[in-house]
Amino acid sequence: MKITRRVALAGLIGTSAILTGLAAHAEAAGKSVAVLLGPTQDAFIGTWATTFEGAAEAAGMEIQVFSSPFDPALQARQLDDAVAQGFDAIVLQSISQNALVPSLERSKEAGVPIFTVISQPDAAAEGLYVTYIGENSRKLGELAGEAMADAAEARGLDAPKIAAVTGALAEGIGPMRLAGFEESLKARLPGAELVAIEDVRWNPVDGEQAAGQLIARFAGQGGIDGFYGMNDRLANAVVQAAGTTGVAVGADGMIVVGGNCQAPGIPNLASGAMTATVRMLPAVSAAKAAEVVEAYFNGETVDAAYYEDHEIITQANLADNAEACGY
Repeated sequence: MKITRRVALAGLIGTSAILTGLAAHAEAAGKSVAVLLGPTQDAFIGTWATTFEGAAEAAGMEIQVFSSPFDPALQARQLDDAVAQGFDAIVLQSISQNALVPSLERSKEAGVPIFTVISQPDAAAEGLYVTYIGENSRKLGELAGEAMADAAEARGLDAPKIAAVTGALAEGIGPMRLAGFEESLKARLPGAELVAIEDVRWNPVDGEQAAGQLIARFAGQGGIDGFYGMNDRLANAVVQAAGTTGVAVGADGMIVVGGNCQAPGIPNLASGAMTATVRMLPAVSAAKAAEVVEAYFNGETVDAAYYEDHEIITQANLADNAEACGY
């Protein structure tokens, strides 16, 4: 699937500077770039694609965006096809960290530079791509855990029962966020217990159903003290489920912490239904990705990784973040 869209923005933190050498450097203008992403109807991925395409085309690059419905086999074929079609570079959101390694190896053998984005590949792909630009998944989880601990401590809860409604946990960003969340929460509140984890693969409809079932299941056990919705659409699903079941959220009820600072989280934070989210902006990392690809083609030094600067967002700093988070 191909999409054509435009916009732009920038700013990440780079680490471990290296000089890339997978392909001969040349001016960015006129270079063709294949962009392989997950489903672009997703608000985050769609915003990322729009921003990257606009910024890269402004630099003179020719962009083609291809999406996959979280299908590793399809994306592996897309990656092989992009190499065969002679693209000068490939920007890749890895749908599967393991399934794509053979295609990444073939890309390297063909001399086609790969720029990974959004979801950082694991150690198996080390040396097969130029750089990674995007979220620090573990840090996102750690900050969400910190926000949950802050809220629990403020209520005098030293052994809160917490549930999580998550994105896909088989691999990728989901397990890294969850590990960061649990570690951060337990470091602050050793008595905290993660009593239930529901993998709804980022689907808010499934998230609302799962949250409702968990609320009902624990109602006879004193209830759940807090929910971690791995992004704000899942956190909003928890808020909706609580409303349906008659369970209060916010200052007088269940703590709800989200992530990604998405549009559904803004009114929830403003009303107090959600306690916190964590800033992660697709327009920021997408514009940075376009900047890095341009720098590479222009023969400049490129870092091994560029992580977005994440921050906890609450009612206290919502006004400063609401516009950027409205995707």
